[in-house]
Amino acid sequence: MKLVKYVLDSSAFIGGFLPEEDEYFTVHEVIDEVGDDISKERLSYFLNSEKIKIKDPKQENIDKVVKKTMESGDNLSLTDIKIIALSLELDSSIISEDYGIQNVSSMLNIRFKSIRELGIKKIIWWEYYCMGCKKKYSKDKKICGDCGNIIKRRPITNKYWLKLIRGYLLMLYNNKIYI
Repeated sequence: MKLVKYVLDSSAFIGGFLPEEDEYFTVHEVIDEVGDDISKERLSYFLNSEKIKIKDPKQENIDKVVKKTMESGDNLSLTDIKIIALSLELDSSIISEDYGIQNVSSMLNIRFKSIRELGIKKIIWWEYYCMGCKKKYSKDKKICGDCGNIIKRRPITNKYWLKLIRGYLLMLYNNKIYI
């Protein structure tokens, strides 16, 4: 029987993850994210029994995930990015409750599994806008340079833009151009 590979986010341990007879990986940063005592004890046991291996992803895979995260507008931590990059590198699924991780993973054709939640139902592209004047911004901005209001995030719902994005992605896919 061929073992299935999984990359685990901290939410897997917090959610009560129990390993089976497959291969499990995570990144160093996940250890720092696990906060409660029960989850820490569970993680420690699995690491000591070598049921879970710690592995760092290659920089080229981190770069791919960062680029996709910037395109999607998702707010992911470095840990989240490394989790996805490692999954990309190992050609594995991710176990995570984090919708941002699930969203970007789906965009990169990485399968995900959730323990307690259903997981995302569709991919979401985000845009950032000023709550006051409605001007569009990059996700790096926090305050509008024109009117001083807070920059907020919302899903792109305009059918024209969604159709344009899907068409662009389909063109890239058909021409085997991977971004």
